[in-house]
Amino acid sequence: MTFRKCIFLVAGLLILEINSPVDACSCLPSVLQNSYCYPDTNVLEVKFLGPLQKPDGTKGYNVLIDTVLKGDAALKSHTFIDSMSATSCEYHHDPNGFNVPYVVTVSIINGVLRMGDCSYRKLSSAMTPQQKEGVKGAYQKGCTCNIMPCFAKPCPSPEPKTCTLEQYEGGNGEEKTKSQVCVPKTGTECVWKPIE
Repeated sequence: MTFRKCIFLVAGLLILEINSPVDACSCLPSVLQNSYCYPDTNVLEVKFLGPLQKPDGTKGYNVLIDTVLKGDAALKSHTFIDSMSATSCEYHHDPNGFNVPYVVTVSIINGVLRMGDCSYRKLSSAMTPQQKEGVKGAYQKGCTCNIMPCFAKPCPSPEPKTCTLEQYEGGNGEEKTKSQVCVPKTGTECVWKPIE
C-alpha cells in the first residue's frame, strides 16, 4: 500500500469515528479508596430528597448533606446535585432510595456539585465499619497507591505503587474493599492491610 493510500485510509477511519454514534457510559468498577483519593473528588453523606429540574434545564436531585467526609465543610450548604443529564453518564437515583443516607463522591464544576453514573454511591447502612473508617481518614494513608482491577486469572504482576483487586468469580476483591486499605510498604510497593 502506498503512503498516500495509507493516509486516505486513516483519514477515512477518523471520519467514521467522528460520525459514529456516542457510546453508552462505561466505567471500571468503582473502588471507594480510588474514588476517595482522586484529588478533585469530594466524599459526602447525603440524603436524596427528590428529583429537580432547574429553570435552565439542568436536571438533578434535591439533597440534604448530612456530613462532608472529604472536602470543604462549606459543601454542607449545597442542596442540589447535578445528575449530568446532558451526558451518556447521567445518574439515575433509585426511586426507592429517597430520604435515606448514602455515601457518594461528587465533583464541583463552576460551583455546582455533579455526580454521574460512574460516581461512587452506596447506602450508608451497607458500608462496613472499616469502610466508614476509610472515609474518615484511613484511605488517606494509601493515596500514593493505585488499585487496579483484575478480571481473569492469572492477574499480571502489579505495577509499581499498585495493589491488585481480584474482580473475577472466586476472587476476594469484594472482601478486600470492605475491610482493607492499599498502602505503601516500600518506595515502590503497595500492599493490602486491614483497616483497624
